[in-house]
Amino acid sequence: MEHAVRRSVRHDEYCPLDTTLSILSGKWKSIILCRLMQGPLHFGEIRRSIPSCSKRALAMQLAELEQDRVISKEIEADRMPVRTLYRLTDIGESLVPIIRQMDEWGRDYLQNSGYSQKASSEAAS
Repeated sequence: MEHAVRRSVRHDEYCPLDTTLSILSGKWKSIILCRLMQGPLHFGEIRRSIPSCSKRALAMQLAELEQDRVISKEIEADRMPVRTLYRLTDIGESLVPIIRQMDEWGRDYLQNSGYSQKASSEAAS
């Protein structure tokens, strides 16, 4: 059973909304998915694009996304060093319009709530 499905049982039934939110929840999952929306990437490329994410945390988030069948992992063993390529699956591709809509909603919410896109100055206070 997929990771997200196990976490989405409410009142003895599966909740589709909780399943979706569970797939997307995780400190680094949204940014990982946004990076992979641009095309397949090797582990090192993803890691370099998210410098504040530790190697261990990235590996864990990728494993959960793979377990939920949102991304696939391809091991390129024909070269040294061995490299791992990640890409969105068809299920992952079906999330793209939802992610884009959520991003748009969040942008509108922040703007209408008086928050800027940059949080660094607000987090310091």
